[in-house]
Amino acid sequence: MAFLDNSGDIILDAVLTDTGRKRLAAGDGSFRIAKFAFGDDEIDYNLYRNSNSSEGAHPSASAYYDINILQTPVLEAFTNNTSILNHKLVSYVRDDLLYLPVIKNNDTVSQTVDKNTTAFTDIPTGGYLITTDYTTSDPDTFSSATSTSPFRTFIGVIRGNRSFANAGQFICLDQGIDNTDLSVQKLDASDSLRETQYLIEMDNRLMEVLSLDGQTVARPSFVDDDNIASYYFSLNSTAQYFASPDGTAPGVAAFNRSTNNDSPADTFSVIGDTNGGRYGTRFAFRILAAENLQTSNVLFDKLGGTTASNYVNSGASFRFIDSTIRVTGFTTGYRVDIPIRLVKKT
Repeated sequence: MAFLDNSGDIILDAVLTDTGRKRLAAGDGSFRIAKFAFGDDEIDYNLYRNSNSSEGAHPSASAYYDINILQTPVLEAFTNNTSILNHKLVSYVRDDLLYLPVIKNNDTVSQTVDKNTTAFTDIPTGGYLITTDYTTSDPDTFSSATSTSPFRTFIGVIRGNRSFANAGQFICLDQGIDNTDLSVQKLDASDSLRETQYLIEMDNRLMEVLSLDGQTVARPSFVDDDNIASYYFSLNSTAQYFASPDGTAPGVAAFNRSTNNDSPADTFSVIGDTNGGRYGTRFAFRILAAENLQTSNVLFDKLGGTTASNYVNSGASFRFIDSTIRVTGFTTGYRVDIPIRLVKKT
């Protein structure tokens, strides 16, 4: 690990991804550089010194406004995909863009655990608890808990056991232009700002992606050397993960507003409000806990711990592992990290 010398000449430092190295090592002709990405993780754009800067304009005139940015120390490229390119750069050929689209976790369609009104601790803010075995996923296990306990209401709780997988919360994301200056409309199917492909990344040792009906376990496209599984979903080939009118996802509110504004705005949307915003696609999926979490405590002991958190208002203790689910839009490069805690009643 080192810094690049950016005091003079422009240096391009590139590395292969895990997938690229795997195909290169195979030696079967499958290796071909087809895509690349740039990022600006280390750059602080507040260093730009023009007349609006808190330090005032650079004394050497406009040619030096960005000199501090250009001379910022930048790390050389490295291959750990969990640490690099957190802020990808994108290019658009259109010159009429005033706003760019985002992806947001929809905690209205599928409430996060902090939406539960019961007082309890040790929760992933803006995320979900995921039960890992039959006992923890079964509501009857906590019949003595208060009626508002998250394990009775299952607000913010994803049931990760297959027997209960088609109930409880799921993960739902809305994509679009989150700005009320624009009237509420659905982005046209041909609009380059509409996201139709998503990448899900998660720890393959802990969980898998499950369809909303609880019937189909998705197969990862690739599992890297850090046990991070990558799942690729496209509206054209996996429509069951996209809400109508774009896809066929069951049990998810439609994400729609006609282009002539003759229908009401989506009251479940987290994009814009009832008066503004442009809807792209709504993407949803469930999580299935890995079998080794259901049948063994080894990973709980190695990667997690035990908590007597007030999850059920009954004094029950739980084994837990904290992790993150990352969802990235292929078209826009926008990325969302969703914190989760996998739990198992001791």
